[in-house]
Amino acid sequence: MKQDPYAEIYLWNRDVDRLIRVLQRLERFSIRPTKEMKAYQVRLEETRAALNADFAETLAEREREDYTRLARQRVAWEKKNLHGDPKPPQP
Repeated sequence: MKQDPYAEIYLWNRDVDRLIRVLQRLERFSIRPTKEMKAYQVRLEETRAALNADFAETLAEREREDYTRLARQRVAWEKKNLHGDPKPPQP
């Protein structure tokens, strides 16, 4: 199903946002220096960006493959069913 990867990417990004908020709240307890906590946040953002870029690239390739396959199916259907008439059938 086409929606599944998009839903998972949404959840991934939402959860990274949650992790960043947790780190921001932990800063108040002074467990680690603020600069160090900020570095962890930047690492999370960097990881998110890298995965999103990879996911987007892969999904774009799949979409292009789907487009090509479906365009071929449409053209074949039109040739078979429209007998040279470029107009689609009227409902």
